[in-house]
Amino acid sequence: MLEALSPHPGSAASPPLVPDVEDIQQGYAHLHCEQRAVRGTPVRLFTFPEGNTDASRTVVCLPGLGASGRSFAPMEPLADALRLLLWTPPLRTPATHTPLAWNLALLDHAESLLPGRFALLGSSYGSLLSIAYALAHPERVKALVLVSPVASVHRIRRLALTLSTLVRSPRPLAYLLAPTVARVLGGLSLPAAGRAEIVREARRLSPVELLRRLRDVLAADYLSRLHALQVPTLVIQGGRDLLVPPRAARDVAEHIPGARLALIPSASHLPYMSHPDAFNALAGDFLRQHLD
Repeated sequence: MLEALSPHPGSAASPPLVPDVEDIQQGYAHLHCEQRAVRGTPVRLFTFPEGNTDASRTVVCLPGLGASGRSFAPMEPLADALRLLLWTPPLRTPATHTPLAWNLALLDHAESLLPGRFALLGSSYGSLLSIAYALAHPERVKALVLVSPVASVHRIRRLALTLSTLVRSPRPLAYLLAPTVARVLGGLSLPAAGRAEIVREARRLSPVELLRRLRDVLAADYLSRLHALQVPTLVIQGGRDLLVPPRAARDVAEHIPGARLALIPSASHLPYMSHPDAFNALAGDFLRQHLD
């Protein structure tokens, strides 16, 4: 069972500002969840119950820092044409590897049961995983969609990065701060269900694991290697992103041969959650083109 969040101490009569972990809201509850053991590590993989099952049309979706694959639920309209596998990095990674290195090893392991070739769609921290995987295993990647891409910490607004760590604040302060952080990351258009999903999943991650993943971000410096990527690439960026500014996304697109940059002007850091129609149109057209 998932750990449930207790109400604000001293105010048992008042409902919590964020739903309990078990209280998955409409739009996120219907996904099928499979847990796979990869190298002895439990990995959650969400899929759409009536989605496409053609392995040649597989898109592995990698979420942002602290989020689960379930955050890609608004991509459901694409599930008829694409086999969407919503991958959730494990809650704990061994001290023998960085979280980035361990997740790369899991994605490439036979026990992941991924097809020989697939497309990658990565958001924020997931884009860092996607870039690193495509550089290490170019023969397995058909296409890349990089959302709010993290390729170099020098292009990230560090104040906003620090703000994202406030989801780890101790209770009762976390109940006050976490929804605000989720709103900043998601923007004013992020629905309440989306905010609850981000906060709930972030609180499942231990402070140690979160800090280890943040170190991955702080150590990231892939810009000088992006020219080696030889796969079709689409970069999708929100015009109001307070963490990864649009110029950083433009930087990434300019360093990848043939990459295209698509801007959603009113979106923030999570455009697939806050602006699903615009996002799905962009990502869907691109992925269908390169997976046909």
